Amino acid sequence: MAKKRKAAAGNEEEDAPRARKRNRASPIGLVKLYDFILEDQARAVVEMELDSLLHIKCHCLNNKLINWFASLYDKNTREFVIPGRGRIPLDEESVYRTLGLPYGTNPVVYSVDHEVEAALGALLFPTDGSTPLTSRVYEILKDMTDSGDAFKQTFVMYIISNVPSPTTRNCVSNRCYPVMANIGNVHTLQWCKFVADQLHDELCKGSASQACLFHLQLLSVDSLDVSGLNLDLPQARFASNIWSKEDIDKVLLADLQNDKVSHGKLEVFYICISNMF
Repeated sequence: MAKKRKAAAGNEEEDAPRARKRNRASPIGLVKLYDFILEDQARAVVEMELDSLLHIKCHCLNNKLINWFASLYDKNTREFVIPGRGRIPLDEESVYRTLGLPYGTNPVVYSVDHEVEAALGALLFPTDGSTPLTSRVYEILKDMTDSGDAFKQTFVMYIISNVPSPTTRNCVSNRCYPVMANIGNVHTLQWCKFVADQLHDELCKGSASQACLFHLQLLSVDSLDVSGLNLDLPQARFASNIWSKEDIDKVLLADLQNDKVSHGKLEVFYICISNMF
């Protein structure tokens, strides 16, 4: 990873979030952190088996696509049903294909534990309270040189609040603390099941604003047959490390129906690009 450095003036990706309100369900907050992660810290992320999150190619969300795709969800079969094209399951395997999160055996305990919160919050955020602003946690991580448990715990809280379970508030969630308290076991947790189950629960309510919309976007694109589009896609194992905004836009254009609003023109191809490596 690159050494810590100040953002260059006039950088488009850095300026963009200041120019418009960002979608809190997008991973841009994590992508912005890349330039400040030290090599030892990157190795610590690898130890937690979260390193796929250090190579995200697209930090933007296409809300129209996500809303359309979410509207196709069949809660009884846990599938997205594209009329006349096919079905795309929402399960652990689909999350692993898109995000590459640990496919562990122990449940993710994502709940409020006031005792753990009080102890860890005072240790990690002594002047900010136990649920600091997400932007504040970003600044803490940006300036951190440690790569031990304090870094891992802060990083995990930050990524949970940005990718697997983004919050609608501008603060990190205190429900992250039980996971942080067992930081050595992060790689053993059922992260893929956690993301899939959260999305299922939210979609059954008719909204997924507090679930991983990034997975929905990647799944909707990565499950299509794009063999005829002549895309020059990088070789990577997970969809988040393959699909750039430019390539996603090309697929969406080819997948647009004649009404210029809905998608579903391309065939569903479940054994897709991210599974070929």
